[in-house]
Formats: sequence, structure tokens, C-alpha cells
Amino acid sequence: MFNEESIKQVFAAAFIIVIIVFAFFIIRPIFFAIIFGLLLAYSFNPINRWLLKKIKNPTFTASITCSIVLIIMILSLWFLLPTLISQTFDTYLAIQSLDIISIMKKNLPFLFSNPEISKNVEAVYSTFLSSTANSSLKRFTEIVSNLPSLVLNLLVIIIVFFYGLRDGDKIVDLLRESLPFNKNTTNRFITKSKQVTFSVIFGRIIVGILSGLLTGVGFFIVGIENSLLLTFLSIIASIIPLIGPWIVWIPVVISLFIVDRVYAGIFLFLYGGIIVTLFENILHPIFVSRTSKISTSLALIGIIGGLLVFGIFGLILGPLVMAYLSVLFELYIENKKPS
Repeated sequence: MFNEESIKQVFAAAFIIVIIVFAFFIIRPIFFAIIFGLLLAYSFNPINRWLLKKIKNPTFTASITCSIVLIIMILSLWFLLPTLISQTFDTYLAIQSLDIISIMKKNLPFLFSNPEISKNVEAVYSTFLSSTANSSLKRFTEIVSNLPSLVLNLLVIIIVFFYGLRDGDKIVDLLRESLPFNKNTTNRFITKSKQVTFSVIFGRIIVGILSGLLTGVGFFIVGIENSLLLTFLSIIASIIPLIGPWIVWIPVVISLFIVDRVYAGIFLFLYGGIIVTLFENILHPIFVSRTSKISTSLALIGIIGGLLVFGIFGLILGPLVMAYLSVLFELYIENKKPS
């Protein structure tokens, strides 16, 4: 038979479960906004700490840091986003108007030796163009229709960013008290988590962004059309392990030689091969020590899986999740060993 105490425990457990379920449904639409706000707080925490040494007021310093970042982001979007959208449409129209089939017939004649095969290749290319256009239009329509939701998510990002800067140490202390490990394991987990977070955020993301921007400088110097779009693609490529900005600037170099811009092609080849490559190889070890660097295979698996599950946020979340999982396994194996 149930006594009064057991009934109270059942009701308390049911109440806790109901609260957790409601919290899950509340947080789910803004989960990525919360994560992005925390990542912003972590990224700009060094600036906030420097300001805190000067001003000694956590709320005021967090407000200053947030304001600086917001002003930079708003100005960047205000000036760069229209140009980026325009260059994207221009590139799509240029590709659509380009007679790819004739170029393929000239350079790959064996694909068109059979009339039936030639017809299939032309049909596949036509289908690819139409599906790309429909997909792009659908995505653009979704962004416009979800504009109120985007504004709310941006508000959540700002709030989490501010409180993450102001109360970062309290959040770490709360995490330390909440983890189901002993004190030694908890401290080691938090230390290793800080290392892998630093590795992913600064070693992969920040260095990737800087490498992509440096590649874009070369595009602007040479006078490449749609340089902003190519710079954006270089940034994405620089973040992904084993790829890098070379996958963008090498085709551009080849295209310059094709259109008889030989000197521009030579300059961009030397610029990308020497300056951009040296920048990556020097800056990455400065930001990331060998002990805190996550393996390239784990980062690559995390990025690919993260992109499939989380979309563009997977570039950051995927490697972080895999890195934290690696840390947990490492600590588990260490604790299983005899002292």
C-alpha cells in the first residue's frame, strides 16, 4: 500500500517532470539563439575582462562590450548584406547565362560522343539549374516569412550575450556544482572543456574567418568581380578542416589565366600560396596549443554531422559536441585506470 510520504514523492516527481517538459517546449524554439549568445559571450569575454579591470563594474562593462559588438554587426549587415545578396544573384544569373554545355563539349568531347548521353547530360544540367533556382527562392521566401521569429531570436541572443558576459563566472560555478562527478573530475572536465572550446572557437572559427578575409583582400586587389561573395565562401571553406581557402582562390587563379589576365593570376597564386598559407600556419599554433587541439577527424565529423543536423550552426556546434564527447571518454578511461 502507498503511504502518504510515497504519494507526496510521486506527486513531486510528476510535478518536476511536467516542469521539465514545459521548459523543453519553451526553450526548443530559441535553443540555437541561446547557444549562439553563449558562444558570443565566450568569444568576447577577453575584451570584457580587460574592460572590467579598468571600470570595475560588471554590468557596465558587459553593456559596453555588447554595444560595441552590436554596432559592428549592425554596420556590417547594413553595408555588406545588400552587396552580398546582389552578388549572389548576379553570380547565379551569370552561371545561368553561361553556355556550360558548349564548354563541356569542347573540353570533354568523350561525354558527348553518343547522342543519347549528350541529351541526358543536357537534361541533368537543366534540371540542376531549375532545382537550384527553386531552392534558392524557397529559402529566401522562408527567411522573409520568418522575419518576426528572427527578430525574437536576435533579442534572445542579445540577452544571453549580455548576461553571459556579466555572470560568466557564476554560470561556470553553477555548472561545477551541477555536474554528477567528484570534485577532481569536475574541475578537470571544466578545464579540458575550456581548452577544446578555445580550440574550436579561436583555433578553427576565428582563424578561419581571418584567413577567409585575408583571401578576400587578394580578390579585391586583383579586381575580381563578386569579390564579397568569394570572400564569404573563403571564410566558410577556411573553417572546415582539410579544405581551406585554396578551394576558392585556385579556381579564381585558373579563371584569370583563361581570360588572359596572366599577371593578375600570378599575383593571386603567389598571394594565396605564400601569404594566406603562412598566415594560417603561423596563427593557428599561436591560438591553439598542441595539448588542447582536437583531432582533425573529430572536427571534420562534427562539422559534417553538425551541418546535416543543425544547419549553418553545425559549423560550431558539431565540433564542440564531438570535442566534449571526446573529453568525457578521456576522463572515463583515466578514472577506470588504477591510481
